[in-house]
Amino acid sequence: MTIVSFGTKKRKSAMENLLIYMIKVNGSLILFYLCYKLLFQRDTFWMIRRIYLLVSVLFSFIYPLISVEGWIKKQEPVMTAIASIQLDEFIITPEGIASSGLFTLENVLWGVFGLIVISMLLRICVQLISIFKRRLKGYKTELQGIPVIRMDEKITPFSFFKWIFINPLLHTHSETAEILAHEQTHARQWHSVDVFIGQIQTILCWFNPAAWLMEREIRHNLEFLADNQVLKSGFEPKNYQYHLLKLTYEPADSKLINQFNVSPIKKRIKMMNSKKTKKTGLLKYALIVPVALTLVWLSSFQQILAGLKNDTGNTARISLAEASVKDVNPVQTPSAAVATAQQTDKDKKIFEVVETPPEFPGGIDALMKFMAENIKYPAEAVKNKIEGKVILKFVVDDTGKVTDIEVARSVAPMLDAEAIRVVGLMPRWEPGKQKGIPVNVRFALPVAFKLSPSANKAVLEQLEVVGYGKPETKKEGVVVNAMSVAAPDKDGVYDQVDILPAFQGGQEALFGWLSQNIRYPADAQKQGIQGKVLVQYVVDTDGSIKNAKILRGVNELLDKEALRVINTMPNWTPGKHKDKVVKVRYTLPIQFRLQ
Repeated sequence: MTIVSFGTKKRKSAMENLLIYMIKVNGSLILFYLCYKLLFQRDTFWMIRRIYLLVSVLFSFIYPLISVEGWIKKQEPVMTAIASIQLDEFIITPEGIASSGLFTLENVLWGVFGLIVISMLLRICVQLISIFKRRLKGYKTELQGIPVIRMDEKITPFSFFKWIFINPLLHTHSETAEILAHEQTHARQWHSVDVFIGQIQTILCWFNPAAWLMEREIRHNLEFLADNQVLKSGFEPKNYQYHLLKLTYEPADSKLINQFNVSPIKKRIKMMNSKKTKKTGLLKYALIVPVALTLVWLSSFQQILAGLKNDTGNTARISLAEASVKDVNPVQTPSAAVATAQQTDKDKKIFEVVETPPEFPGGIDALMKFMAENIKYPAEAVKNKIEGKVILKFVVDDTGKVTDIEVARSVAPMLDAEAIRVVGLMPRWEPGKQKGIPVNVRFALPVAFKLSPSANKAVLEQLEVVGYGKPETKKEGVVVNAMSVAAPDKDGVYDQVDILPAFQGGQEALFGWLSQNIRYPADAQKQGIQGKVLVQYVVDTDGSIKNAKILRGVNELLDKEALRVINTMPNWTPGKHKDKVVKVRYTLPIQFRLQ
């Protein structure tokens, strides 16, 4: 049976998106709590504070889902749309799908998070069961004209939604009246909803101190509201306060209820005796509007940057990982395309990057399913233990038809033919568009044929390298990315090796180093000169850079700067072929682009 495995990117992307979402939520909770402590904690607008606290919690969970990306893009005078035309890798194996490992650090951390959330939810369920048991044990009656659940056991009075639980035998007539006035306020104003919201946010954000502090402030503010209503009903303040002090010894029964003696008593008494805040103090609550709008804008801006990273960032990492691609013109390879949307193949008018990329009918999931249902691992290849990664190039024309299928990197004729056959069966895509007009767009599709699950693991791990990541850019407008071209050399320089040479620290370190050291020539900026310089060099057996030369120049100023930077690069870790250190040829496109 042939198994097609879609790379780990999608699963990883979902986890990354969840992590980013949680960071945004918890950051917002911290910000709103600090605003509450600094601006609103000491006033007596308890109902406004209730709204603020509730909206703060709900907004924190909702705003990361709000996007004004489209509006932001429309405000930009020039918005260069860049689309990544590198499809995710499909892994075909006759045996099964490889696993990247269950007990990774990321999985363990998410597992701990989930276990704590589940345990806290179970605790809430236990508390709910306890409340319902008391409801069944007590009986509904009227006390001083108010419906209550009368209990015969010793309990501290409390309310849960519309239910008020009390044992009237434990209190005097006047104390019972105060308790009922207090708890009826909780029931009438649905304070249990606030308590539930506070509990849920502490469960989901249990690691965030601000979540617990917000939940505490929600509870305290509800008690201020109920205490204020008691005093408004005509009860004598001092007697009511003494009554509260009498009950302070009683422990809290549940986190879900509104309990009459909820702490801190001292703070409640202080609030009862505090002077009412002037109405002009309401103006400070308007300050929260720009704070909320800023959070929404920053969230959308992050989404735009993330989109650009996914859309434009695959160039360098694809290039470094795909050092063994044969017979590919590096200038026309999609993985080398970091440019404006107007960069095209002049003869066929094929776009490498467009504003709206083509889409397989039903999206990437449908494409994965199509590949899984149609591709077969050739039996002869399995028998002869032939495996490897076939890279195809094809064009989705302006009608959505897949054309010009060719092998960018060959493994074996039977594997190449199978990959071409399946791509040729593809239905029409939704064509890509540039400035609203359907255009021809070139794609690259890696198809990895693997014979063993253990080998699959290495391929899956490479998905971090093959296809994603954003090169650094300099303020002068230089965009740096890297690729390699494989072509045998009679002088002992390899274009295809088992272990690729590596810049010390990896690709990110390479981008960072280039970003720090490359300079956009001032004269070239003044003359408006820009373009892509292709530099070829050899990573020698000692890791040093040798024989740097210009494959394709733009202008003497840019060519000279590109060569200067390449020749000053520190030593790499040399490449290996068949366990032997060898020389490896690389081609580095350096694009000088004026902002």
